[in-house]
Amino acid sequence: MKIVVEILPVLLAMIFAVNIFVGSGILNIISGKLKEIIPMVVLRPISGNASLAMLSKIYQSSGVDSFISFLASIIQGATDTTIYVLALYFGSIKIKNSRYALPLGLFADVCGITAAFVVAKIFF
Repeated sequence: MKIVVEILPVLLAMIFAVNIFVGSGILNIISGKLKEIIPMVVLRPISGNASLAMLSKIYQSSGVDSFISFLASIIQGATDTTIYVLALYFGSIKIKNSRYALPLGLFADVCGITAAFVVAKIFF
């Protein structure tokens, strides 16, 4: 119960931030040629459930056998919910100075997304 009480403020803040981000319409502005992939790429480091919902929408709109669906599936598996993990785990043990954790985590996500594009292009 003690852990739940310590983690609850961090979780509520993350849920609030994701809802504001999705509701703001920024995703519609930055979407262009890869209109279906970009929102998932942007949401993936923030929320796993939101990116999974975007993946489901991609499956419904493009079909599960399309290139976009194949690429989105690889991105879902090759990246992590970096910001969520940092907020939850660092917040639960009260680490105030994360130093290089966020930049390196986001760099790893960019590497995973880049690798997903390369692998999708090679194998599809």
